Amino acid sequence: MIKETMTPEERVWAAINLQPVDRVPVMPMVTAFPAIHKGMTYAEVNKNKDRARQCSMEVFDEVRGWDGILYPGYSVRAAPTLSAIIDQVPPLLQPGRELPANSPPQSAEHCLLTLEDYDVIIKQGWRGFAEKHYSRILPVPEDKLIAWAERQLEQFKKDVIAWEEKGVPCVLGGGIPTPLMFFSTTRSLTDFTLDLHRRPDKVAEVFDAVVDDFIQDAFDTIKLTGLPWIMLGLERGGCTYYSLKIFERFELPYIKRMVKAFTEGGLITLLHFDGDWTANLPYLKDLPKAKCICELDGTSDIFKAKELLRGHMCIMGDVPASLSSLGTPDEMEAYCSRLIDTIGEGGGFILSSGCELPADTKFENFKAMIDTAKMHRPANL
Repeated sequence: MIKETMTPEERVWAAINLQPVDRVPVMPMVTAFPAIHKGMTYAEVNKNKDRARQCSMEVFDEVRGWDGILYPGYSVRAAPTLSAIIDQVPPLLQPGRELPANSPPQSAEHCLLTLEDYDVIIKQGWRGFAEKHYSRILPVPEDKLIAWAERQLEQFKKDVIAWEEKGVPCVLGGGIPTPLMFFSTTRSLTDFTLDLHRRPDKVAEVFDAVVDDFIQDAFDTIKLTGLPWIMLGLERGGCTYYSLKIFERFELPYIKRMVKAFTEGGLITLLHFDGDWTANLPYLKDLPKAKCICELDGTSDIFKAKELLRGHMCIMGDVPASLSSLGTPDEMEAYCSRLIDTIGEGGGFILSSGCELPADTKFENFKAMIDTAKMHRPANL
């Protein structure tokens, strides 16, 4: 075991600031795995969030802890305004309701916004449009939506306090998608992609009309949670879906604009990259130094990320879901050791799961990941 001379919070901040650490911090994206491991169903998790959080804490104690928590419980952090609820909480099919009790939530992607909506949003802005047309995306009465968001926020604060009492910092105060991510889901991926090619100027115009409202929604949420960390949801702007030509016009300018605003507002931006962003990684050098985390999900080339972002941006990841669910503890130790040696060299690395830990993660594999972070020291540390 490496002798620890830093607190978990100090260790995480040092990694973000590209400073020396006593050991590489480990911060898995722990969501449903602990509760499912402890015998709860997904439907039970939704109904008993306190018990679900307790399951996470039990697993935390069993593996002797990790350094930070992204999701402190099973609540969301949407500010109780219609625009923030809509842009931060995508419609989902829920276990125990539309799905079997032990099925994970599933995204329900439909064409919720029309071509005609583009012109309305351009005139009214996102907030003006959301107030009049929110039921198109979330068909629930306004008072019930607001009450739900308030309950979620209170649960979130309760969860954060519980983790802080264990000495574990929560590093996610709010979340927001880029305009491309938002419209590709609410227009549907197919229809939105056609829009990009058939009416690109209109798409750019509507993006310009919503981005500042998205930024404000994020700040409104952060003001309520009190945590200076924002997750920027990124998936469909990467090279899994679109060419660099599309990325350069419809994703990169808005990433830069949003990150600039968050940085100037004193926030750290967690760039949550789902899918393959390897070809897009060089553009991250245009973002402020030591003000973002490049979080990868096992699909992008994390070793290429280290080559490109060394000394500029903290990298977080990148244990593949397949290794957590199907691998062995020895394989997990070997892979995490390689990450610590290579990505951790020179600092600026947080060991984590590639996106969420799978619900069927083997406990012994998870423990091996945590143990390796605490016992394996790269030569330069």
